[in-house]
Amino acid sequence: MAKQQRKGLIYRITMGKDNLPDFTPDKLPGNRFQLFKDVFFGRMGAMVKINLLTLLFALPIILVLVLTYMSRLVDNTMVPYSGNIGIGYPVVPDAAAIGEARNFMLNFQMYLLLIPCIVIFSIGLSGAFYVMRRFAWGEGVGVASHFFHGVKANVLPFLWSSLFISVSFFLLMFNITAYNQLQMHAALKIIGLALTIIQFLIVMCMAMFLTTQAVTYKLKFWGLIKNSFLFAIGLLPINIIMLILSALPVVALYFLIRVQFIGILFLMIFLLVGVSYIILLWTVYSHWVYDKFVNDRVEGAIKNRGMYKMTEEEKKARAEKNLIAKNTRFNNPVHLNKQISSIDEGSTFTPLEPTFSRADLVRLAEEKEIVKREIDAEYGDVEEEKPAAEEKKDSKPKLSVEPAATKTSTSKAKFTTKKKK
Repeated sequence: MAKQQRKGLIYRITMGKDNLPDFTPDKLPGNRFQLFKDVFFGRMGAMVKINLLTLLFALPIILVLVLTYMSRLVDNTMVPYSGNIGIGYPVVPDAAAIGEARNFMLNFQMYLLLIPCIVIFSIGLSGAFYVMRRFAWGEGVGVASHFFHGVKANVLPFLWSSLFISVSFFLLMFNITAYNQLQMHAALKIIGLALTIIQFLIVMCMAMFLTTQAVTYKLKFWGLIKNSFLFAIGLLPINIIMLILSALPVVALYFLIRVQFIGILFLMIFLLVGVSYIILLWTVYSHWVYDKFVNDRVEGAIKNRGMYKMTEEEKKARAEKNLIAKNTRFNNPVHLNKQISSIDEGSTFTPLEPTFSRADLVRLAEEKEIVKREIDAEYGDVEEEKPAAEEKKDSKPKLSVEPAATKTSTSKAKFTTKKKK
């Protein structure tokens, strides 16, 4: 059997595989899940680039978190807040109460410093959401150039939106850390905590639409706020589900970071694709919402971008084609148990070199003859099975159908009672 010559590594990297089928529109994703999978796994290198570029603007956040953690370690080392009973030196009276107050002050400073840091982080998000929108629409992307183009074109709405989101986050975390410090009735503290949680959930639901609308439509800031609020309230159950799905990497990182090997491994994965995963999930979901509620009213808007929606005629034609080609060949109407071999099996042709000779043509003709004989032999086996299959088909017992006149009036009455009036 003739073997196909293997191409070099550089050729395969630059030119790709030789046996790839032609790209046609029906090979595009057909729904949102397929679109998410196609972008995430098919553009993994670009996802990593987007993630790393975005994390460059998250360095102030990382710095604040690290400095707060180190300050807390030094503070706990200098003064044993957790259970000092006068043994050892120095003796600190009311160490537990002082420790709680000290911890509250460190958290307060950290969450206050995170407000400008989140605003800086939003600069990177403006470029990342723009690049991800182009990926979801199936447009050509140069990651670095389009990233900074997105920053230049969309940074202003992202700055205002991030300030709005960071203040909401500060209120939530302040209420959580100050819960035991506030000297007020327990019912009031519970109500206040519940209200801050609700407002933060609504703000995060709005954030999904604030970020994606800013890179998709030309809207003023108050238009973005109004539309995002309507989407956040009107689709609240679905929005919460999407927030849970997008928060899975962050929650997993928070709990696994304490485990030595698994924590380091998951941290590396998060640094490579964690932020890109969240951005892609928000982008795919929000554009489904826009196609359903907005784009019909926007002049020039194109629905289902990045996907291929088959018509009913195309769906029927594809179903019939798959049914015919399942176990048959050469339009054979008889469904046989014998499966035809794959085109990847059997003899193959040796590709001609750019400078081929007459001997190469003779060899190619001989290989074609060998392949033709193999196909004819296999098709002959199929033809031999046709009479047996037809005889077996005709020998199947036919079901007897009871004439309508023999049906009892009782069964007929039961049937008529089920009809809709």
